[in-house]
Amino acid sequence: MPYFLGIDIGGTVIKSGLYDENGHERAVVALTDLAIVEHLGWCERDMNAMWRTVCATIRKLLADSAVLPADIAGVSFSAHGKGLYLVDEQGEPVRNGIISSDNRALPIVRSWKADGIAAEAYPFGYQQLWSGHPVSLLAWLKANEPDSYRRTRHILMAHDWIRYKFTGEFAAEITNISGSNLYNVEKGSYDPALLSLFGIGEMAECLPPVIGSQQSLSGITRQAAAETGLRAGTPVYGGFFDVVSAAVCAGLSDPRAINVVMGTWTIVTWTTDRIQPAEHPYIWGRYCIPGKYFVHEGSPTSAGNLEWFVHTFMGDSADPYQRCEAMIEALPPGDGAIQFLPYLFSSNLGDNLSAGFYGLANAHGLAEVVRAVYEGICFSQHVHLERILALSGRDKILRLTGGPARSKVWMQMVADISEMPVEVLHVKESGCLGASIAAAVGSGLYATFPQAMEAMCPVGSRVEPDVRAAPYYRRKYAAYRRLAETLNTLPAGL
Repeated sequence: MPYFLGIDIGGTVIKSGLYDENGHERAVVALTDLAIVEHLGWCERDMNAMWRTVCATIRKLLADSAVLPADIAGVSFSAHGKGLYLVDEQGEPVRNGIISSDNRALPIVRSWKADGIAAEAYPFGYQQLWSGHPVSLLAWLKANEPDSYRRTRHILMAHDWIRYKFTGEFAAEITNISGSNLYNVEKGSYDPALLSLFGIGEMAECLPPVIGSQQSLSGITRQAAAETGLRAGTPVYGGFFDVVSAAVCAGLSDPRAINVVMGTWTIVTWTTDRIQPAEHPYIWGRYCIPGKYFVHEGSPTSAGNLEWFVHTFMGDSADPYQRCEAMIEALPPGDGAIQFLPYLFSSNLGDNLSAGFYGLANAHGLAEVVRAVYEGICFSQHVHLERILALSGRDKILRLTGGPARSKVWMQMVADISEMPVEVLHVKESGCLGASIAAAVGSGLYATFPQAMEAMCPVGSRVEPDVRAAPYYRRKYAAYRRLAETLNTLPAGL
């Protein structure tokens, strides 16, 4: 039986997983690859240490699974988007890699927005410009680290660097590079005009060739085989932006389904065969299926807020999340007066918003507060969903993945607030599984991504919306929006 190795490169954790042709997980190994924070707002990683961590996960995976290297038919990747990984003429890192959560370039981004450059670039890059984009970071390096800027010969994303370490070949994978603002999403190519607009036109010669998610340039080198324990010559494939990996695991191969990811971030993704003009600046990219695009909305307003609440207020309960579920289930339906704004990390309704509770009274106990946290996270998610539904239409099914998918209470809440059926997919490691699907298609085991999704993606359970809950949630969601929009008019910091 062939196995496929999927490597998931997150911001702080690197995972390697083995999957068979039916998507069954044989083993997964995760190791921490901590960020380097030398200055306020900076977030970097040692690129060579990152490669060593990948090697360590693979060696442990082979030992734990007892799978022979000869039985691994392909390797691929899922990785965080944006950020910047620069390589010099000798193939060595120019400096530390920069993770997408880095904020050093925020003053540059603000000036681009004020000067109208962000709006001018949008019809070409189709991105909401922010500080973690490669273009923003390159502009910062040009101004602040001119030697690093001058020595750069190859501009890469996270998985492009690891793929190079496996194969010795430079390439940029389509689903990730198309969200870089270096790339004209509609034309399907790099755009020198975009680079010039951001003041980095000379970097056009440092852009590597673009490859598809299932495309392979070459196999594992002897050096990489020695370091990882894998077989030299094993094919290595393009991979995915992690948002796309989650969408692939949710089986998004046609426009009838929308993927909702609930984790630290809430991310809503839809696929279509054309970019649709709209007043709202949606984030678009090229999907792994030729001729298709993906559009997504997201913010860190999801389950990380509940994790903070439980850690801060729930004490040493053996299973605080089960306790939360039990408390909510014991409450009578439809009488929640408390609003929770889940903006501990960021907001999707305004730059001046921060987290908080509104409507607390002395009659309220912990159970009512917990329910408000769940509802607030779902309301924030619904903001993104409403924006995607404005493009896609409402005749859709939500396919939901992420840790909260294990919660019956939360899944029913999502269905009731959206008034849409929800298919709950229990994918433990969407990064590793998605990457293995890319390898399975690249190997030729499956001719297309839809065929591979059909064979390797999990079957979900279905949650129907409760029509009796709809009027309550409509009223409360409308009040949530009014509260957030009113607070956003106040100066930041109040």
